[in-house]
Amino acid sequence: MTSVDDDLRALEARRRDTMLAGDVKALGALLAPDLRYVHSTGTVDSRGSLLHKLATGVIAYRQLELAPLAVSCCGDAVIVAGEMRAEVLRGGELRQVASSYLAV
Repeated sequence: MTSVDDDLRALEARRRDTMLAGDVKALGALLAPDLRYVHSTGTVDSRGSLLHKLATGVIAYRQLELAPLAVSCCGDAVIVAGEMRAEVLRGGELRQVASSYLAV
């Protein structure tokens, strides 16, 4: 494992922790301004709309496990692929989510 891998895994852990804590300010500092977040439902959020949903409680992560499977460097970009398991409160309904994720 390289230092880049270690750094990215640490950033993924911070992202997970901020999402669980509902720490919108800290999460906002981790997310790119042009973020496109695709939920398991197919809904797409911008950085602003995702942060708003988390800040207002429309979405609240109760449990969140991220297991990065692969980290690849492609020029100036890095791709992290992994598995996600979550318990999410969305619109007052508690949902269990198990899916793959890709972060660039």
